[in-house]
Amino acid sequence: MRRKRKLTYCEQCGGLELSGTDGFLVFHQLTFCCATCRDDYRAGQEAQREEKRAAATLATVADVMRRDKAAARKPAQKRARAA
Repeated sequence: MRRKRKLTYCEQCGGLELSGTDGFLVFHQLTFCCATCRDDYRAGQEAQREEKRAAATLATVADVMRRDKAAARKPAQKRARAA
């Protein structure tokens, strides 16, 4: 059961007053005083998600390169032992 907030404020700017709306806008259980604040919050969250995706992609590429380098070294080591 969700409790009602005692104090409603804008998650983006921290304002307590409404700005151009009849009521606070709700997005994913967060409240915003105007559409601009909500859109700014969405854009910021999307930028953070994109940074995480880019970092994950770089980590994946680095893992593949490391694995390929290790695979290329293994046959050379086996030949050295056989000789």
